[in-house]
Formats: sequence, C-alpha cells, structure tokens
Amino acid sequence: MERILDVHVHIGESLTGIYTAEDALSFMDANDITYAVISPVPTYPLPEGVKSSMKQNDAIALALKQYPRRFLRGLGVVDPRHGKAAVPEVDRIFEELGLHGLMFSTDKTGLTFDNPIMLEFFEHASKYENPVILAHTSQYSVLEAPYMLRKMAEKFPMITFINASSMKDTTHSNCSRYLSASVDNIYLDTANIHPLMTPIEWAVREAGENKLLFGTDTPFATYCTEKRMIDTADITEEQRRKIYWENAARIFKIKEESI
Repeated sequence: MERILDVHVHIGESLTGIYTAEDALSFMDANDITYAVISPVPTYPLPEGVKSSMKQNDAIALALKQYPRRFLRGLGVVDPRHGKAAVPEVDRIFEELGLHGLMFSTDKTGLTFDNPIMLEFFEHASKYENPVILAHTSQYSVLEAPYMLRKMAEKFPMITFINASSMKDTTHSNCSRYLSASVDNIYLDTANIHPLMTPIEWAVREAGENKLLFGTDTPFATYCTEKRMIDTADITEEQRRKIYWENAARIFKIKEESI
C-alpha cells in the first residue's frame, strides 16, 4: 500500500462528543490512510481555563506514545482568549510534551488570527526547531481570513504554516492557491475540499505540486472525499506521491528509518 500521511486529524473532547485515537485509526484503516498528524478538536470545552487546554495537549502526547507507528507527529493547542496566561503552555507543548507545533481555529475562539496575543504564541513557537502551525482559514471569516495568515507567515518566516481546510469553496480555493504560490512558508491541505472546477488540478498548477498536503479533518470527514478526488485527479503519479506523503514528510522532518 502506498504511504499516505493525513496532516489534519483531530482527537479529544469537543462540546458535542469525545473522539478517541481509536476512532481516528478506524477511519484511517477504512480509507487506507497509513499515518497521521494529530491535533486537538478545535471546539474543546474550557471549564478549567488554561488547564483545559493542557488536558487536550496531554491527550495528544499520550496518543503519540500509544501509537507511534501511526501517529507520526502531534500539534498542541492554546486558546487566545486566555491571553498571556496561555503563553507558557506553548513552551510546555514543545519542551515537556515533545509536540511539533500548534493548531488554531480562531473562528472558534472569537479573536482574529493576527490578534496581538497571537504574536506572542508565534514568537515562542519560533524559538524551537522546525515549528509547524496548522491554521484554519475561511475566505468569508472576519476572524481567520486568509490575509491574516499571510501577515503572520511573512512576519514569522521560520515557522511553517499549513493553511487548513484551505479549499472549502471556489473563492477560498482561489485565494489559498495564491497564498501558497506567493509565500514560501504557507502550504495548503485538502481537508473539506469543494468538488467544483477540479480544485486538485488547479492547486497543483497554481500553488505547485510541492505545496499541497493531504488532509481530511477527521473525525468530521465522513466519506473521505479528499482521497477520492486526489486518486481521480488528472495529475501524475509523482505529484500524487508528493501530496500524499513526500511534502508532509519533508515539512515534519520524518525520516524513512524512523517509521
């Protein structure tokens, strides 16, 4: 089976349910997905403030230890609404837990992606080797508009930014392709991709085959449309390999002998 690395898999508690590591693995197995990068569910509950974020991050670190051959990397989370009190958790994510970056969906937190407190999170993350930030965007959002991602990516060129769920509609897709083509450290994933106007082919043509990553938004992906669209896209097998494995392996510094 060809190696496939899903960079957009959530596990943990949400406001509506609990999504376990085993749930994610079942979905992966059903769709022939070999590996995943895992992160907390964006809508996790916050009854204990910063401690609630810490529990989500602990769960990611535990899943990496339990399933090291399937979950190759993990991203942590902080809630910007907690302000400066959340900043130390960024250091704990990298140092104590050994995670590889951060995940944000600021549409869920009520603060913009370029809010001043976000700068402090990014500044702390940038101290570490090869930090990656998975950042959800939406063309019509006032909180996570794509231009905000560009501002942060240009300000922090040492961070690799993944534009998560970057092609939810044709306008969003158009904007995301432009961002990845024009900013070196912005990549785009396929999670929640729209089916119109051959978006995979457009992304390869405009953003480049080296900037596109496979993602599903598990557990919120029901049918894995993203995989079927990549499999049937009018692209070369080499380009497919890059989308499924090589680009993400390069970004996350995954070595062949480590898996």
